[in-house]
Amino acid sequence: MVAALAIAITHVTVIDGTGAPARAEQTVVIEGSRIRSVGDARIPKDAQVIDGTGKYLIPGLWDMHVHLLARPEKAFPKLLASGITGIRNMHLEAEDPLVTAVRLRREVASAAIEGPHIVTNGPMIDGPIPVWSAAVTAGDAASARRAALAMKKGGADFVKVYDFLPRDAYFALAAEARKLHLPLVGHVPIWVTAEEAARAGQRSVEHLSGIFESCTADGNVDRDMKRAANLWPISRQESAKQMHALLFHAAATYDPQICAPLYRLFAEKRTWQCPTLVALGEVREAGLRVVRQMHAAGVPLLAGTDAGGSANVEPGESLHRELELLVEAGLTPMEALQAATRNAAVFLGRKDIGTVEKGRLADVVLLDGNPLEDIRNTRRVAAVILRGRLIDAASSPQSSATPGAGTQPGPRR
Repeated sequence: MVAALAIAITHVTVIDGTGAPARAEQTVVIEGSRIRSVGDARIPKDAQVIDGTGKYLIPGLWDMHVHLLARPEKAFPKLLASGITGIRNMHLEAEDPLVTAVRLRREVASAAIEGPHIVTNGPMIDGPIPVWSAAVTAGDAASARRAALAMKKGGADFVKVYDFLPRDAYFALAAEARKLHLPLVGHVPIWVTAEEAARAGQRSVEHLSGIFESCTADGNVDRDMKRAANLWPISRQESAKQMHALLFHAAATYDPQICAPLYRLFAEKRTWQCPTLVALGEVREAGLRVVRQMHAAGVPLLAGTDAGGSANVEPGESLHRELELLVEAGLTPMEALQAATRNAAVFLGRKDIGTVEKGRLADVVLLDGNPLEDIRNTRRVAAVILRGRLIDAASSPQSSATPGAGTQPGPRR
């Protein structure tokens, strides 16, 4: 990472992320960790000047669903080289997940470790027999409330719920999280409907969880899914096999008319969706149809990948593929770009990130191609500036693996 008293990017086309048209021949001046000016600005005498001729400046990207804190030394260089300046960590398999995640968040913020901004939970909160070993278990309302309080005291930014959380525990957790001003995010547990989750105030739904089950033309899916879930304590393998088969069946029998009222509710309640299309594997085509309908209904969307949580979904490169899939699902290139920039800032309640504007944190990415003409140009990273410091993208490793290729059905985190 190269440090300078100031950085000036000249003759660059700025795509600021606000939705405004691209502006050519701009000078962007960065001082310290902030953007000082955008436009026809005076260049400080001590500035490092970067010629942006023929290049495009966008806000730093956020991957809003990852599981990468177990091996940050491997993941962080790939993320930064791909223009990803922030991540939302959704679970960590570790001896003490919350302590580990909060420590990493602090070390990155203090520049002790070079990496993207981190917002994080600790462990996810699941039922008495959890899917993942590091999960916090909650079998009833009282234990769910205790779990929320522990997350708050431990420094978590939010609380994540998972598949087998019992119904009474879920609603108690939602109420306690609301009282603690701790956003509730995650899967829609099997014993809760997507509509109930939205009405309970769940801030984001991951992987389109609970959507196919809510929108199938087969009215028996919900009943059969609960029966399969009841097998979990007896035979995990058989339970998972049946639930996966039911998920595929629900996706194949998806009825958009059934889900129209649900999507109107999501839009009204601002229940954000982080579809992780790149991680959906065999149900991705159905996922594309769902996202297209959600987008048309005004449901707010985030870009996330499940990197580190799903097979063959590589950190960094997979976010670019996710943006391409969002465009395939009907978003414009600008809207897809905003799903990983401005929308992340709005969701997180932060006014210091997400756009290229005066006063914002200097997290920006210089591209060799125009992403508004072809969203695939977000892959053409020429340089990354993180907190006002220039990173040489060419010196960081990037994976050439195709994200999502061969992804097998399995428990997504």
